[in-house]
Amino acid sequence: MQWIFMLIGLVVGWTLDESFYDAGIGALLGLGIGQAIGLSKLAAQVRQQARQLETSQKSVIALGERLRQLEVPAPASPAVVEPSIPEPTPIAKAPELVWELPAELAPVAMIAEPSPALPEDAWKPAPAPRPPEEPAIPRGPNLFERALAGARNWLFGGNTVLRVGVVLLFLGLAFLLRYATEGMVVPIELRYAGVAAAAVGLLGLGWWLRLRNSNYGLMLQGTGIAVLYLTVFAAMRLHPLIDPSAALGLLVAVTVFSAILAVTQDALGLACAAALGGFAAPILTSTGAGNHVALFSYFALLNAGILAIAWFKAWRLLNLIGFVGTFGIGFAWGMRSYTPELLWSTEPFLILFFLMYLAIGLLFARRKLLELGDAPEGRDALLRWSAAKGDYVDGGMLFGPPLVGFGLQFALVQHLEFAAAFSALGLGIIYMGLARLLSGGRALLLAETCLALGVIFASLAIPLGLDARWTAAAWAVEGAGIFWLGLRQQRPLARAFGLLLQLGSALAFLSELRIGEHSLLDGAPLGALLLGAALLFSFDQMRKASAEHAAEWERKGLPVLASLGLSFLYLLAPLLLLTQGTAISWAIAGLATLFIGLRIGSRTFLFTAFAVQLLGGALFLVRLQGGEGAAVFNAGWSGLLTASLIGLALIGGMLLAARDDMVRSDVRLLRGLSVVLLAGLVLINLAVLFVLPWESASGVWAASGLLIIWLSLYLQQRVSFVFGLLLQLVGGGSFLLAVPQLLGPLTGEGLRPLAHSGFWTPMVLGLAALIGAWRLQREPHAPVFAVLKLQRLSDLLLVWGAAWWTLALGGEVLRFVPQALLGSFLLGLAAASVAIWALLAARLRWASLGVLCTLLMPAAGVALLVSAHSYYHPAAQYGWLAWLAVFVVHFISLRRLAPVVPARMLSIAHVLGCWMLIGVLALELRYGLLRLSAEYNAWRWLGWAILPSLYLVLAAAPRTWPWPVSAYPREYRVLAALPLAVLMLGWFWLANTFSDGTANPLPYVPLLNPLELGLLFALLGVYLWSRSVAPQRGPRAELAAQGIAGLSLFAFFTALVMRTAHHWGGVPFHLDALLESMLVQAGLSIVWTLIALGLMIGGHLRHRREVWLIGAALIAVVVAKLFFVELSNRGGLARIVSFIGVGGLLLVVGYFAPLPPKRAEPVMETEGASS
Repeated sequence: MQWIFMLIGLVVGWTLDESFYDAGIGALLGLGIGQAIGLSKLAAQVRQQARQLETSQKSVIALGERLRQLEVPAPASPAVVEPSIPEPTPIAKAPELVWELPAELAPVAMIAEPSPALPEDAWKPAPAPRPPEEPAIPRGPNLFERALAGARNWLFGGNTVLRVGVVLLFLGLAFLLRYATEGMVVPIELRYAGVAAAAVGLLGLGWWLRLRNSNYGLMLQGTGIAVLYLTVFAAMRLHPLIDPSAALGLLVAVTVFSAILAVTQDALGLACAAALGGFAAPILTSTGAGNHVALFSYFALLNAGILAIAWFKAWRLLNLIGFVGTFGIGFAWGMRSYTPELLWSTEPFLILFFLMYLAIGLLFARRKLLELGDAPEGRDALLRWSAAKGDYVDGGMLFGPPLVGFGLQFALVQHLEFAAAFSALGLGIIYMGLARLLSGGRALLLAETCLALGVIFASLAIPLGLDARWTAAAWAVEGAGIFWLGLRQQRPLARAFGLLLQLGSALAFLSELRIGEHSLLDGAPLGALLLGAALLFSFDQMRKASAEHAAEWERKGLPVLASLGLSFLYLLAPLLLLTQGTAISWAIAGLATLFIGLRIGSRTFLFTAFAVQLLGGALFLVRLQGGEGAAVFNAGWSGLLTASLIGLALIGGMLLAARDDMVRSDVRLLRGLSVVLLAGLVLINLAVLFVLPWESASGVWAASGLLIIWLSLYLQQRVSFVFGLLLQLVGGGSFLLAVPQLLGPLTGEGLRPLAHSGFWTPMVLGLAALIGAWRLQREPHAPVFAVLKLQRLSDLLLVWGAAWWTLALGGEVLRFVPQALLGSFLLGLAAASVAIWALLAARLRWASLGVLCTLLMPAAGVALLVSAHSYYHPAAQYGWLAWLAVFVVHFISLRRLAPVVPARMLSIAHVLGCWMLIGVLALELRYGLLRLSAEYNAWRWLGWAILPSLYLVLAAAPRTWPWPVSAYPREYRVLAALPLAVLMLGWFWLANTFSDGTANPLPYVPLLNPLELGLLFALLGVYLWSRSVAPQRGPRAELAAQGIAGLSLFAFFTALVMRTAHHWGGVPFHLDALLESMLVQAGLSIVWTLIALGLMIGGHLRHRREVWLIGAALIAVVVAKLFFVELSNRGGLARIVSFIGVGGLLLVVGYFAPLPPKRAEPVMETEGASS
């Protein structure tokens, strides 16, 4: 039947836009619907066969049991008497024996098998055989696999001739109707009659063949119905032979006739086709008059037919088509034409359609339940049985009508006050009444679902009739009550709904919150109180419930309930108080929550308590404003007291919790207490900002941090030690904020170099941090500090101190050194600093300081980036001396620090030094080449490439080089060369693409100009280096290197043709002009053919089939270009040259380079591929 839907989709697609594209899309959609129907029917057949197989297995087992009982011989008797045949023992409630095997199993049963050997004691009955284990059900195909298999079966499987014939017949008729007036003499009415007669003939033939070949007959009937739909539509729309009212009547007749055929033959596909045609009929015949009463009356008739079919057939897809068609078209009409004046002519139809599909859903469940007769007794067992047999509930028909119907009802009555609320209440009453009626039968799952829908719509009536505050309060109380009843009655669905209702009340309450004027937030405190109490009540009931009354997944939601309940109670403070009052209230509330959490043993309460205290502190700090006097903030002593109170509350709560055994046994809580302690200390130390300026506060923090660090080391206190370190960092940050002009001129002092606070303060900070880092890396690893890893802290302090050292010296250079000498001085200071650090690192065996020395090259790179410009000359302004000092210090420090610094860092430093040396020399060479020409030409490109390319050539050489290459060959030959090779390859493509080859004062000669020689030299260096390292990576690396080189050469010769045409032919060097030039096109054709000739001859001589095929592909591109590009240039000499040249070269290829044969490969390598 998928072909029926394909044809119907083709008709609908053609109807929408009268184009082949939309017709094809419609056909594909129809084919998909048909495939879905076929798959559903196949699944039903599989289930039926599984039930039959299970019945057959039970019958065979019963037959075996009966045969074994009959074959048991009578016990031996000493007297010779006439043996009596015992009566077979009847088996209670045994199924009737099946003495004849089914036709499918008869051949298998007749196969002769060897008799099993007799047991030692033949008088003992043989043990009952075990039933064969059922094989595991294999994984079914997914959606993509089913679609692919369906497409393959459509093309290659089944009666393909028939399918293609049907499609062609339909298309031919469609074309005949559309082009009926072009060059034909037969009257148009007679042609329409002929097409209709053909459709009726297809229907009659399909009906006649229904018993011989049902699929064939159904396909012909579906084709006939589709042709009838198309004929009526075309007679009305394309050639107005009939008016719309007559067309509607004919389409209704076709629909009714199709439905009768579907029910008679038990053909779901025909019924669905009839339904689709029936709903499409008013759309196809619409005149735009907008008579909605007639439209909905027609839909009422259609739905009455679907309702009648639902009494006899449980066809889910037909019900879905009717539902979507009715409400979908009704929704479209409403969006276009509905006005409030049409309410009373529309409302009855909406109610009627809702009740119809409600009844259809119930009839579907009734029809399914009639097939089941094994319902147990007892409510719990019946509920489990009903849930296991849940396929009798059609979810679309159960949830669709109320949801869609209420949505449409809301749109209809939204202009009437409380109408939507009473509609929701009415729906709730209807579904709760249905639940009451169904509760005594077998459809207990359906009854539970109706009850849930009733409660949902009844609850929905509250926000539709009342505002958010009353909604939140009512939903909160209702949700808590439903949750309590669900626990008492052991109804998980009710509990879930109660929780969802409370969540809805929370959302409704939060949606009404606004920023307040007399308080922090504007809202209803009563709503927050009821919400918090309801949620905490649900939490308490769930916490006290036994394992039988609450599932494990429900208990996992206890932290959520507790957190939400406490959060809404905490909202009382911002709803009643301002910022400081809210912060203080949250600090006190956190202590109270902490106390309750310790009493009831709830970790959630503890986390929530500390969270609200931290939130109070954060809220207090966020709402602060800057001070007008000397203090940083304007809160004054009240701010100091508030911050101190919050900090003391955090510390007090931490001390209270730390005494509890539950907290001490939980590592996560202990870590949380550490965070809380730190937050409390931070707030207490921040309190000084309310009465002191930054400069004074930084001094206080520095002294406090230093004191805390020393006391922590002495007392072995880990948390306070961390806080002391943080205070050091904060002190440095406060100094940066207090002195914003660190790198500029400082006012208010008679400044001299190295004799002012702007230099000595950061220098002292740096020296102190460096000394502290050295002290920490010598500190013995005490057990309490094992987690802190003092070595890492030492490294962090080392970096911190080096940063302050650099800031102090760099600031002096920026203040007192002229602009032209800045780069050289910065490089010199970096070299001097690294020299001092290297001496200390080697003497103290300090590995971290040695690693810091390896950062000279990155620092020099930063200085280079700062100083670089278009005409940068590295050797100018004593730059030669500075760069010489940098490289000398770098390589000497690397050699002396080799026993101290890790090998990996040494490798990185050597690679960076190599790159920096090549880069500086390349910049110097570029500057020298720029002196040759003032214009932007090829010399600028060459300056970047000569030295890196030369390095690649030298790195590829097999000879042995002195230190450091001999000591670190991998670093210099591979790691340093790899990025250079990539850069040179990128430079090759950029220069080859964007440079026209101008190298004044030299003329342009192809292949002999500076640019192209440099390009070839760069590509040579990349290729030689890649060949030197490719053997270590395998044959694929060699092939990749050859492929990249070949592709680059192809691009080189292509650009060479364009540059030659630019210099010698006067073609502008722009892509559009070059591509439009026939001179360029002719040159490309000949050059590409020469390249292809080389590839094909080389592939033939070396028996490289893949190389020959690459050349052949290039030839194909050339030939295509000849016909699509050169052929458009009529009468041009370039076209003639292209065709003659390419043709002659192709003759040479055909004679000297035929396709080489395939290589013989080992069997073990090709066995898997050949399969």
